Amino acid sequence: MALKRIAIYYRVSTEKQDLSSQKNTVEKYLSELEVQPTNVSVFEEKGVSGKDHNRPEFKRMMDLALKQRFDNILVYRLDRFSRDANVAIRTLLELDQYGVGFIAVTQPVLNLGHDNPFRRTLLAAFAEIAEIERETIVARVRAGLEAAKKRGVKLGAPKKINPEVEQRAMDLRRQGASYREISKELGISVGTISKLINRTL
Repeated sequence: MALKRIAIYYRVSTEKQDLSSQKNTVEKYLSELEVQPTNVSVFEEKGVSGKDHNRPEFKRMMDLALKQRFDNILVYRLDRFSRDANVAIRTLLELDQYGVGFIAVTQPVLNLGHDNPFRRTLLAAFAEIAEIERETIVARVRAGLEAAKKRGVKLGAPKKINPEVEQRAMDLRRQGASYREISKELGISVGTISKLINRTL
């Protein structure tokens, strides 16, 4: 496998843990490649949960990845990348749109490197899973809104948006829905949705 420009992401959840195990495994993987990468960028985070969507080093890496500074991202395991499987899948699909591959070195089945002949099949499967999850979220939102209406909750103006609706808007956004899609599902203006989410994030 020819890896040229790569990013390596390491993460542990507590300050007491160290990265040595992850590093040893990833470095061994790289040492066994026939052709060594020409450019390697390393991103490390300690004491940060994989459920945190605002991890500084992760965000910095993703910003560079979406600018196509890397060809591939390497991690020890998928859960180092994200503890939320649905978020991870959506992120991998987004990376693919920018031509960035993904490799979990201890999980060969998650090899989405460009040299993997089954890469497109895996990504198609991930896309289907993401769509099913999105439809499930939308169905839950609709059911929740119907229940809220039956309780007499009025939806619409910003000051009348209750915490339940606000949480559903945030859930939809985290699942990859656009402001317009959220607006349509919740019956709230796009502008209000935008202000709500930007204020909350």
